[in-house]
Amino acid sequence: MQLRGQSEPDEDEMGSVAVMRQGAKVVAGSQDGVLSIFSWGYFNDCSDRFPGHPASVDALISYDEDIVITGASDGIIRILNILPNKLVGIVGDHDEYPVERLALSSDKLTLASASHDDTVKLWDLAALQDDSSNDADAPAEDASDADSSEDAEALAAPAQKMHRAEKGAHKIPSRPKSQAADFFADLL
Repeated sequence: MQLRGQSEPDEDEMGSVAVMRQGAKVVAGSQDGVLSIFSWGYFNDCSDRFPGHPASVDALISYDEDIVITGASDGIIRILNILPNKLVGIVGDHDEYPVERLALSSDKLTLASASHDDTVKLWDLAALQDDSSNDADAPAEDASDADSSEDAEALAAPAQKMHRAEKGAHKIPSRPKSQAADFFADLL
């Protein structure tokens, strides 16, 4: 094993990491709840920051090239879009227990989360795939016509948006327990 790159020391402890954008971006979760986004090969300083988690980001997993799923010490599992940075929704929670680990099934329809409450929970992500296909069918917005006030609000108030989402405004539906065994079907 050989070290390929290293960031500059940060004031806050980084506890989770995911590689995205076909290896061009590295997202690191920190103890203060901020996601630091690095460009591959330029690890001296992060190229972007995504604040908003009220507690440390202990688990990260890349869903696709734009979506990352986070597990935080507040027990909430969030779905975030990276670049542009925005909250997509809330998968669920482990009450007040921190989320320690996340894993995706090979078909990306089921997310597994583990926590200090001594449980592994399985979450249905089929609605996320439905949303992704709808977004792909939507007409592309010209960047020159984009409303800069919307962008400013999205970056200035992520904590407010996450607070609204925590109340269930963007909650992803869960799969019936009878289908939970399907998560392990591809392991045989």
